[in-house]
Amino acid sequence: MDIEALRQQAQRGVPEAQLQLAIAYMTGNGLEQDAAMGRRWLAEAARNGHTDAARFLGLIYLRGLDTPPDLERSEALLAQAMDAGDREAAWCLASLRLGRRDNDSARTAGRRDLEAAASAGHPRALCQLAWLLDGRTDEPAAPREALELARRAAQAGDGGALLLLSEWARLGRWTARDMPLAGALAQAAAARNWLLAAELAKEMPAGGRLALERLQFSEDRNSDWPAPTLTMASWEPRVVLVRRLLSDFECAEVINAAGEHLTPSFIVDQDGDHASDQIRSSTEVRLRDGLRNLVVNAVEERMATWSMVPVAHGEYPLVLRYEHGQSFEQHFDYFIPERFTMGQGPLEFGGQRIATQLLYLNAGFTGGETRFDRAEMVIQPERGMCMMFHNVKPDHNVDPLTRHTGVAVETGVKWLLSRWIRELPSDCPAATHDRDVYRPATA
Repeated sequence: MDIEALRQQAQRGVPEAQLQLAIAYMTGNGLEQDAAMGRRWLAEAARNGHTDAARFLGLIYLRGLDTPPDLERSEALLAQAMDAGDREAAWCLASLRLGRRDNDSARTAGRRDLEAAASAGHPRALCQLAWLLDGRTDEPAAPREALELARRAAQAGDGGALLLLSEWARLGRWTARDMPLAGALAQAAAARNWLLAAELAKEMPAGGRLALERLQFSEDRNSDWPAPTLTMASWEPRVVLVRRLLSDFECAEVINAAGEHLTPSFIVDQDGDHASDQIRSSTEVRLRDGLRNLVVNAVEERMATWSMVPVAHGEYPLVLRYEHGQSFEQHFDYFIPERFTMGQGPLEFGGQRIATQLLYLNAGFTGGETRFDRAEMVIQPERGMCMMFHNVKPDHNVDPLTRHTGVAVETGVKWLLSRWIRELPSDCPAATHDRDVYRPATA
């Protein structure tokens, strides 16, 4: 590559040269790596109408790659690329807007973007639109259209669509119940390295033939999703289990949204600082705006509904992956209140963590139980089950009986979503409230 000739073309305003020079800077191919200079040349190429450059730079700001995330700039760049006919940009823009918390206008626009990406044949957009039309949310069900969209996505090789169709075939939802086909669909998703698919395939008959034409819509095949059930596991501490809160497809969507973004776990210490610590050896990612999508947002809202606490009180969900031998040793989720008054340290925004929700996303492992050490109680993980425990008592004292351990995984891999619920909206400055009700425990 003649870098000097490329630079001269870029300086003359040739968009393709500007894109190639940006890539050279970002990869260190032929010159010293310089991410900031790469972004500068991407911006020049995007301003000159280069669609790939606009999408590429939009994704950089969306993911926060070598620069802080900037969702407004990302949204503008992705919209530019989408308007030029880029279906990948349309899908990314739909995910960004549909994943925004408490932003109805963004979600309305995101729904239009999702339909645009699906109309252009984007497999992920087809899959998530199919799920949306299945009736699992407030969206009116359109099962015939949902089945057709999912089939199109599966034909394009989308692992999520293969799992969605597998679940429908297993349940006999919108189509005839067909366990061999359900197994073949799950195996096809596993062959595409779709996370959770291999675990699901092991639970179904092997040797079935992958024949999408067998998935024919039938109005009398409308079996409902298995309804969630609530069990009070303990009163001291207060622990509630909601089984079947998520379908297998929804568990897989959350895992795959997180999978490529995992980093080593850290803890928030009692000074409110992020710190690496040997007591927690997992990998994790927090699903903030920009890493979320339609399904992730719906999952969080469903968890909030069952908690009976508004979604805005929740910290952004944290997805964790535990491999063999990894664990989370004894700890409390609440912040020790005698160290702070309301509005200080980790209580600065949202106040105390009044409750915790743990959503188990898979079951293909041994070990990995959640153990309440002082209460001598062990919760066995079940895929799709949400456990909620209250970190404070009804009298507003923190509850020392909530000390718990994430037991080491013995075989397989454990996936878990943690969501902490605050006293106030999680972005609300707690110091603006004149109450400090979470007092030290006396036990």
